[in-house]
Amino acid sequence: MRSDRKQERFIRRLETEFSADNKTYRGISSDLSLTGLFIRTNHAFAPGSVIDITIHLPEGVTSKLRGKVRRAFKTPFVALKNGMGIELTERDSNYINFIKTYLSEDEFKAPSEKAKTGTESAAKKEAPSGAVNQDFLILSCSKCGAKNKVPGSKISMGPKCGKCGSQLIILA
Repeated sequence: MRSDRKQERFIRRLETEFSADNKTYRGISSDLSLTGLFIRTNHAFAPGSVIDITIHLPEGVTSKLRGKVRRAFKTPFVALKNGMGIELTERDSNYINFIKTYLSEDEFKAPSEKAKTGTESAAKKEAPSGAVNQDFLILSCSKCGAKNKVPGSKISMGPKCGKCGSQLIILA
């Protein structure tokens, strides 16, 4: 599956508080990178909203960030990731140091520098032809019984059966 992300991400669940328009909520941040993150919450703000974020890092350290909501997901399925994708516009040194512990130095180079040196992360390289991407779920339709191969990144969009068009149900 092709990724349009500018930076490599990693999964780390951390308690998070976020606020905008005098409303403050709690969530769990995950899918972190130097330039963005995903916050799991049922209180997602509209795309384009600028939010202030406090992330509780390990060992009692907190980080203050600011970001712009790029995507918001709200689905009726509890098993899916409700929340919002955030593009970070301001980061503090605590967050940058935390991210550096998970990503290689190569990930901190600008895309133009990567092109000059010819380096590229393993996740961004093309898979050999015939390789199977493991980031898929096989969901059986409850109406017609057809098996549907759904990319993991599309689960939050409420997939439909390719044969009969009915909503696919994801069981936890």
